[in-house]
Amino acid sequence: MSGWSKYYSGGVNPDLYIRHLYGQREFLTAIIADQPKKVLEVGAGTGIMSVFLSQMGVEVLTIDNDPIILKQAQKIKEMFGGKNELMQGDAFSLNFPDNSQDIIFHQGLLEHFSDKQIHQLLNEHLRIAPVVWFSVPNCFYPKCDLGNERLMSKSAWEKILQLYKIEISHYYAKKIFPKWYLPRVPIQYMVKISRS
Repeated sequence: MSGWSKYYSGGVNPDLYIRHLYGQREFLTAIIADQPKKVLEVGAGTGIMSVFLSQMGVEVLTIDNDPIILKQAQKIKEMFGGKNELMQGDAFSLNFPDNSQDIIFHQGLLEHFSDKQIHQLLNEHLRIAPVVWFSVPNCFYPKCDLGNERLMSKSAWEKILQLYKIEISHYYAKKIFPKWYLPRVPIQYMVKISRS
């Protein structure tokens, strides 16, 4: 076991489930405000956000290319009563018809790829849904979790995303660091893009 499957191998307890949702509340609230009926999450991770959205009455499909991560996400789905469907798939080549989803979203995915790969991913995702929401750790995030993250500023992301129509773009998730003299800073960046 290596990479993300090792990272997520510790599982999720109720406390972590609640803290994760709370940390992503602004991102999730923005997605829900779009009132989607069908949503595709690309890159399952723990699957917590898909579970939550499925509990809100949204039809959610969660994909990942790693069968170990999907197995772990299935356990979390069962533990918390999720109604989302899990499926193995390739984020670069999704086996879905054009315009078959209302929204595609991912959290903590794109910062692992080059600009060219980001464009390939977003072009594929915008083929399937008119809107893509994504969130990434930003330049204020305190560490690289796996070591290959590109922790960039809002302006750096907007430069990469200039090929698309940017509808929403801002920092969120203010973090209070353990030492009193460290600032309270937003450690995530979220964006909503659509076809231009």
